[in-house]
Amino acid sequence: MAKWTIDSAHTETGFSVKHMGLSNVKGNFKTTSGTVTTDESGKITKIEVAIEVASIETRIKDRDNHLKSADFFDAEKYPEIKFESTKITSEDGEDYTIEGNLTIKETTKSIRFEAEVGLPIDDPYGLKRNAASLNFAIDRRDYGLIWSQSLANGNLVVGNKIKISAEAEFTLDA
Repeated sequence: MAKWTIDSAHTETGFSVKHMGLSNVKGNFKTTSGTVTTDESGKITKIEVAIEVASIETRIKDRDNHLKSADFFDAEKYPEIKFESTKITSEDGEDYTIEGNLTIKETTKSIRFEAEVGLPIDDPYGLKRNAASLNFAIDRRDYGLIWSQSLANGNLVVGNKIKISAEAEFTLDA
């Protein structure tokens, strides 16, 4: 068994959501931390992730502050979004199906997604490093993120479907 640490400097946790039913507005969380555990053969067996809510960035400071407020994430009261795997399967050690619990604010829901994981490398700094890519979607209302406004045409200012993507690098603990 080996433990790997998520390299926050080389990890991006992004999201997109429909704005007024027109285009997708994108943002990311600058700080993602956690651990990945692998078995003797190198297959991932456990994932634990914490995303710092206050690190949200959408390129508009007022929007970022609104997302940190009680209307959305309530970053002061709930400083982290958490994920903990409950079941991980892979036939080849590269394509994974991951199930686990996603916690946003006071709500924990089971989610499932596919992830593509690379093969470990030795980086120029003497670290063993690996990476994973994943995408999934949630309905923000399921997690108590309910603020929005309706427009005259029926569209919402903030869509309900949130697409989440992550590009994560992790290094083997010495």
